[in-house]
Amino acid sequence: MASDLDFSPPEVPEPTFLENLLRYGLFLGAIFQLICVLAIIVPVPKSHERELHLQGL
Repeated sequence: MASDLDFSPPEVPEPTFLENLLRYGLFLGAIFQLICVLAIIVPVPKSHERELHLQGL
């Protein structure tokens, strides 16, 4: 019975071109979404409005 057990790793086929394209496309999309969320969360100083306020306009 011990000889029936097969502990070798399963054979996984190489990913196709479309699978690679999908993988990297999703990865780039996730990075883009993180950048968009960070742009909303992190405030950017508005130097133009600040200069107008300092000038009394």
